[in-house]
Parts: sequence; structure tokens; C-alpha cells
Amino acid sequence: MRPAHRTALPIVLALTLAGCGRRESAEEARTRAAEASLVNQVADLKALIARTAGGDLVTKDRMAIGLAEETAKALIEAGLPQEQLVGGRVTVRLEGAQPYFRGNNAAVLFSATALGKTGARARLELGGRLVNYRIDQGRLAASVEFVHFKILDSSLGDLGSGVLEGLVRDNLERLSQLVPRFELPVHIEQAVKIGGLDAGVVVARAGTLPLKVTLAEVIPVNERLWILLDVKAGPWQTAAAAEMAK
Repeated sequence: MRPAHRTALPIVLALTLAGCGRRESAEEARTRAAEASLVNQVADLKALIARTAGGDLVTKDRMAIGLAEETAKALIEAGLPQEQLVGGRVTVRLEGAQPYFRGNNAAVLFSATALGKTGARARLELGGRLVNYRIDQGRLAASVEFVHFKILDSSLGDLGSGVLEGLVRDNLERLSQLVPRFELPVHIEQAVKIGGLDAGVVVARAGTLPLKVTLAEVIPVNERLWILLDVKAGPWQTAAAAEMAK
């Protein structure tokens, strides 16, 4: 784990329990989130270990693809910065992202800046989780849903910071649309095409072996996002039959 992210990681891994109610200090938020995160991770990992021991995760028709945190970070940040005007008066600009694939939790922590029309500025931390995993046109994709935010520092004062918190809270869903499309750089083939063979006594007709690839589940653990795919092949189609099926 990188030292620079040690304090941020507990917060983002406890996203489902992190609230945006009364303003609390950064120390209070990190302590509360760290405790909730550890409790959740222990429970999730116990369930994952039990499934692994029971043979539920690996089958002969299953394929696994692993995506490292560093790769996911590069994919997301390639489409940043992005900005959005909220409430007609504050521009929120997403500037950086750090994914965390730990303890069966897939989270992304975003750094952002809020700029007022008068020149006031604040630094924000927005936490999101990966949702809606899918295979889209032969590619693995997911969406990011914001569920947590925190004002790290602000030139607005307590009153102005409270107003900013309300604006961000009311526009979290809209701000999540700023996140670039999260797409894994892997293309899933839908069929295996085999050319014909005519070499003396060995003759094989050209054809296609269709592949049905479905997303089984996603397991974020040990700094990687593991995507498990169920793959079924067949039935074999000759070249003529495959052409007619188009």
C-alpha cells in the first residue's frame, strides 16, 4: 500500500456506511470509516474464502481476467479532467482518481476542485464504487456511482462550506456522469473462425465455432479486479451455415 493513500483508503472502502450528514472533522471521519471498513472486509473475505473452499469460483468453463489498480487508474485518468456547473454557481472539476480493489470491495477515490463565480475555491474528495458490470459490444465495462464526499479544505468559511456541501450532496448523481467510461482494454471474441484445410488426405471444412461469453461475477481483491467469465462453445457451424445465419 502506498503511504500517501493510507489515510484515504479506509474512507473509500467504507463508502456504503459513510454519510454526509453533520460536518465532522477529517480525523473523526477517518476513524469511523476505518472501523466500518475493517468490519466489512472481514465479513466479505470470510464469505469469499468459504466459496473458494467449496469450489464455487472456479469451473472448467470459467475464465478469469485480472486488472491491476495502476491500470485502472490510467484508464480513468485518461479522460480527466472533467467539470460540471452545479446549482448555477459552482463548478466542480474532477482532476484525479485512485482505484482500490481490496477486501472484495471495488472503490475509486476522486480528487476534485470546486470553484465559485467569485473566485472562492475548495478541495473535495469524492468516493465512488464500481457498479453495473457488463459486456458491451465485446468489451468489459462498468460504471462509477458516487456515494461519499468530503470537503478537505475551503476558502469559503463555515457558512460557505455548508452551502457547498448541500450543492454537492444534491448533485452527486449528476457529478457521477463526469467520470469517463470505465472500459477494460480487453476484447471478448464472440466466435472462433477456422479456415478450411485441404492437404492431401487431410480435409477439413471451413467454419465457425460460436462462443457464448457471459459475465459471472467480479471479485476485487489483493489490488486487482478479477473478472470471472463463463464461456461456452458451439455448436460448430460450417462456413455456408454461418454465412446464412448472419
